[in-house]
Amino acid sequence: ATAACLREQNVPFVVLERADCIASLWQKRTYDRLKLHLPKQFCQLPKMPFPESFPEYPTKRQFIDYLESYATKFEINPKFNECVQTAR
Repeated sequence: ATAACLREQNVPFVVLERADCIASLWQKRTYDRLKLHLPKQFCQLPKMPFPESFPEYPTKRQFIDYLESYATKFEINPKFNECVQTAR
């Protein structure tokens, strides 16, 4: 969400991701039947609501698709397989 807001303000940024995909925790460490535990309106990111067609409690796959669509819409292109050692 921060990256999307920075993009809209034309502020340069870099997103570093230790894993090899967006939403790695959701993609690799959760069971397939998982759904959001809160209604979707409390989990949506700024500037892009969940699709109306999604149920009140989106499924794991729907949530992953939503996050990937968010990254595409705002041209967020994380650098995958990166590990931050220090920051200045």
